[in-house]
Amino acid sequence: MPKHQTTAAQAARQDANTGAKYTTALRTRREAAPARTPVVRFLSQESGYLYELICGIAAAWADTGLRVLLFQEADSSWRWTMPSGRRRQPVVRTAPEPETAVLWEQPAGSGTLVHHTCVWDVWGPGSDRGMPVRDRTPVRTAVAAARDAYDIVVLLPDGSWSSPERELATASIAAVDLVDFPHTDCRVAVPGTDEHRGAPLSPEQCAAVLRERHLSFLYNFGLAALPIEPDGLIWQLHGKVPVDDAYLQRVDCDMARVGLRTLGWATIEPLPLRPRRGLPTPEQLVSPDFARRHREIAARLRQVLDAMPA
Repeated sequence: MPKHQTTAAQAARQDANTGAKYTTALRTRREAAPARTPVVRFLSQESGYLYELICGIAAAWADTGLRVLLFQEADSSWRWTMPSGRRRQPVVRTAPEPETAVLWEQPAGSGTLVHHTCVWDVWGPGSDRGMPVRDRTPVRTAVAAARDAYDIVVLLPDGSWSSPERELATASIAAVDLVDFPHTDCRVAVPGTDEHRGAPLSPEQCAAVLRERHLSFLYNFGLAALPIEPDGLIWQLHGKVPVDDAYLQRVDCDMARVGLRTLGWATIEPLPLRPRRGLPTPEQLVSPDFARRHREIAARLRQVLDAMPA
């Protein structure tokens, strides 16, 4: 955003310096400010087990009365249909139609969670080198329409989650799925048991390992790409957390030292009990416990979105 833009609170302080009452100026500024619908993208090196976390955050938002849209790119496998037979007749490729499904809705209709999939781009004639030209107009048009109809838009691309739609998102949140929390190193199996022992890591050492193993994708896009500076960071652990809260707080402090703000630590059931990919079931979404379990992280993320400039 341009640096000269100010938030309503900053503008109200400027009004107060000229003699106006701050609370009155702030209320006036907020009422006059245009409606802001944040577009949030969740970035991850591996997205397989993060759908429950993201949908849980969205459900918690909907539970507070917000209209939330999960906006996902349609499966692109239809583009790669190969011709068959000896004559290799060209295949007419048909793009899938947009699909919209209401996943969760309050009885009064004030809070809703909607899932929408559509084609994000079209491919035009090839360039001089034979590569097709991608037209991103469809996704830009769809997101613009969604911002008029919903309070929060969440981008859920169907492929890699590394860098989806940088120019469309107003906030970038890194989400990391941790099967194994690195609180020990040089681990070896104890003979005759299923136990593993190793040298314990300090919280600062643990944070360094987490950045090296799970956050390098934010910065390793090559010389032509800009590094991503996420507005927040969410961790997801499988099973119980093997350390106490004080340990996690020191990990968060070391992350903050390098500019990574941790918004929370979520937990899910161990791997054998979890489906890989796919949205939660309707029964899971309507469960009050599902939204309640993600409420704290959703509230922290909402604070980040509200604090961002228009």
